[in-house]
Amino acid sequence: MIAASMVVADDEFLPPEPEPGFYKALVKCGKKISLECGKSVVKAVLKDRDISNKCCVHKMGRSCHEDLLWYLISQPKIGANATHVFIKGPQVYNSCVSKVGLEI
Repeated sequence: MIAASMVVADDEFLPPEPEPGFYKALVKCGKKISLECGKSVVKAVLKDRDISNKCCVHKMGRSCHEDLLWYLISQPKIGANATHVFIKGPQVYNSCVSKVGLEI
């Protein structure tokens, strides 16, 4: 989960889309969460930090969360941690569901 300004900021540095329209969908997903909460979620996934209830209640949905995780691991500096992201990402999402219910 990343804020829209963090996603698809510069086409020059983007890897090819895994499927047509993927980056457009990411921008749409990213608009559902603030930059502050996007950073908080990334830290929760990458650095095992806790995430606040405030940042859990953004109604992004599982599919947006998963797409943004795919984008995250496509970044060269993070790709080496793909296994960690695939393990921790769903844990962060499920933690939010348990904190605030199915409103995410």
